Amino acid sequence: MSAESLGNPVDRGWSWVILGASSAISFLHIGSIKSFGLFFVEILEMFDASVSVTSLISSLQAVCFAVVALPVLSIGINFQSSRFFCLVGGLLCTAAYALSAFAMNVEFIIFTLSILFGCGGGFLFPPTLVILGRYFHKRRGLANGLSMAAACLGGLAYPLYIRFCMDEYGVRGALLLVSGLYMHVLIAACLLTPPEQYGLSKRNEKLPEKENLLLSPIVKRTNSLTLTNDNSALSSSLPNIRLSREPVKTRRRTVTISHDANSPSTHKLKTPNFSQYLSNMSLMSISLVDLSLQKSTTNMKIKEMKWHDYLKKIDLTVLKQIEFILFLVAFCFSAVPAIFFVFLPAFAREKGISDNEILILVCIAGFTDFLGRVVWGFLSDIQRIRTSHIIVITMFILGTLSQMARLLESFVAFCLFITLYGFFAGSPFALFSSMITKIVGIEKFPTAYACLILAQTCTLATSIPFSGFLRDLTSGYYATCHYIGTNALLSALLFLFEPFAQRMDLKRNVNIRTQNVQNSDLQKNGI
Repeated sequence: MSAESLGNPVDRGWSWVILGASSAISFLHIGSIKSFGLFFVEILEMFDASVSVTSLISSLQAVCFAVVALPVLSIGINFQSSRFFCLVGGLLCTAAYALSAFAMNVEFIIFTLSILFGCGGGFLFPPTLVILGRYFHKRRGLANGLSMAAACLGGLAYPLYIRFCMDEYGVRGALLLVSGLYMHVLIAACLLTPPEQYGLSKRNEKLPEKENLLLSPIVKRTNSLTLTNDNSALSSSLPNIRLSREPVKTRRRTVTISHDANSPSTHKLKTPNFSQYLSNMSLMSISLVDLSLQKSTTNMKIKEMKWHDYLKKIDLTVLKQIEFILFLVAFCFSAVPAIFFVFLPAFAREKGISDNEILILVCIAGFTDFLGRVVWGFLSDIQRIRTSHIIVITMFILGTLSQMARLLESFVAFCLFITLYGFFAGSPFALFSSMITKIVGIEKFPTAYACLILAQTCTLATSIPFSGFLRDLTSGYYATCHYIGTNALLSALLFLFEPFAQRMDLKRNVNIRTQNVQNSDLQKNGI
């Protein structure tokens, strides 16, 4: 169902509130993930663990994220709103950091910050992208860019907050305070108004004014509890009350209420309070209309498909598009350079960089990442610029920079390297949402995004431990940087083939339409 048909504002009004709430969630969630490198170093020292084992925290986190995000996007989004899933995810992520403060070994950290936090992220982050796509159309690229840019601002603010908490309260205190900060996700999630709610409001506004329930009656007291000119009961709870039918133009009713034969009084009695609350438009009519809507809504829910029916009807036709398959593979390679930020603090410490200087490097990475994502989101909305070309350029530069990691020997060299690396590393994450929408359309976006999460998870789940293994094997991070750079260069190469994939899809669609026309002609001719 398109955003316009739901009745919600698109590119205006409450859409910007949705963008603000989504950006706040990205700020708090992605910012914590980007700053995990500071905890990574401390966990290595606190539990005397190896890099390859500690890397399992990030890799298993990605796996749990995908395990939860896939059913949420393909099935769950049809039963519950994005707001519901974001609230559940916020609670799980908050609990993950709070429980980590009481960890006694690295295995417990793996459970909390990998399994629990990863599952919470699967509930929390994907629905925000879905609801952004329903509230934005023309400015969808800018909206997604700003939402991802907020994640970079989180990567800029979180390191300062985490470093301060560590210095004042230690690692465990910092974990506990981060969980408190995470609870603000719940406030942002409450602002994610479901688009369907606007359609319900508009249906309520279009109810006809000539309904009998909206007409104020005149109450009389006589010997029979009836309404003149009609014998139909108004309510099963009030069986002795009858409603008369008068011309609609009079907009009045005559109600006669009597007691039994023993009643001593038969005179006309005004009962303003009773009649007002019985038939007033603001009470009786609205409540009965609400009841009818609730009944119809309940009937509709009963007739809806069950969850296993959605499993059978998952639209996997996106996997038949060559352009989408190419994008899927290329994006997986382009996501690998982002894991460098996990190893950045440890890499810099090996080079003799102090803790305060490491904090500056992490902040520089977050700020330049923010600037880059805003720029890439703005450029993607320009029709004359092909989005894939932006990623080709950025990935080529990243691949070249990663191969020059051996030249990093001083703090100044690290600053220059991180400034450029941070500016270009976030381009695929700022542009993937708009690219998927252009390739498969907004209707198939949840399924396509679920496939992307699955592919990306497989890549990160293997790349992060493998990068840690390379560091333990070579006693340095040079091999890890070369591995990251190679993935970036492969991604740039694959994105160059996008025009060829589009032509192949176009040719395939033309052949399918031609075949359908021929089949319909044969059926008409009775052959």
